Amino acid sequence: MKNKLLLLIIATATLVSTSFATTSNFNKFTADTIPEGTTKKQEKKHNESFKDIEKDLDKLEGSSKSSDTTKIRIGKMNISVTEDGDDIIINKYKGDDDDWDWDDDDFSFGKKHDKNRFEPHWAGMGISMNGFLDASQQMEIPEGYEYLDLNTNKSIQFDLNFTQLGINIIKERVGLVTGVGFRWNNYRFSNSSVVLEKGENGIINVPDSSYAKSKLGVTYLTVPLLLEFQIPLKNEDLYISGGVEGAVKLTAKMKNKTDDGDKKKDKDDYYINPFTYNLTARVGFGDFGLYGTYQMQSLFKKDKGPELYPFALGITFNF
Repeated sequence: MKNKLLLLIIATATLVSTSFATTSNFNKFTADTIPEGTTKKQEKKHNESFKDIEKDLDKLEGSSKSSDTTKIRIGKMNISVTEDGDDIIINKYKGDDDDWDWDDDDFSFGKKHDKNRFEPHWAGMGISMNGFLDASQQMEIPEGYEYLDLNTNKSIQFDLNFTQLGINIIKERVGLVTGVGFRWNNYRFSNSSVVLEKGENGIINVPDSSYAKSKLGVTYLTVPLLLEFQIPLKNEDLYISGGVEGAVKLTAKMKNKTDDGDKKKDKDDYYINPFTYNLTARVGFGDFGLYGTYQMQSLFKKDKGPELYPFALGITFNF
């Protein structure tokens, strides 16, 4: 019944538009200037249109599928309408019926995965906790550099990944991911009097007890190369990805603050490696996820500071 009603609506709209066009052209002429054969041609055209509609109505029951899909052909335009739960899917194709390949996901009203491209999960924001691991992969600070011990609860990493590119590998569900982002690492020291400086032979601490807060901030430009897997669940995807991130240091800054609110900011490179790379893994569902990073290169240049490898664990909000 719904299929017949749908076809009748389409047929009525076709006839109305045809009749309107004919009437508009007809009103441009007076009765004396209308050729005798014009009305006969128009009448014949209307009769042929009614015959085509009657044929479509007769064939309608045979065109409906058990999945509630209706196929309609108007001239060389083929149209299918499929009711799929809460979604209505419409396909259009120009050509012969024999060449018509029905794909129910060509055009869909409703939130569906775009099967024509791989959609990665990189762009977005991330907030995580910073930390250090030593050469033995322990959360220990090497002897002589105890002043670099972190207050991990207040050492925060913030990521802003503003662009992404997905390269399909397997059926738009497995692909490579790249993009560009910014990363702000904030290393808050447990010892509030820490003031880092560049010594001749490496990083040194020149403590100042007047400070109540002390931290090192490092900003990077990041570019990832990840392999991502996606598993469709209802209207969202469960995704898992992993790979490497290249990072270029943009700035490094030492920040100190007193109890009275006075601030001191000093920019320097502090012997921090200008280029580095991280191992990273990401897992999530839809717009939310978890991620972790581990820097494969020491934070400081060789022999210029302790051998410390930053890591981070946090959450993401995907664009």
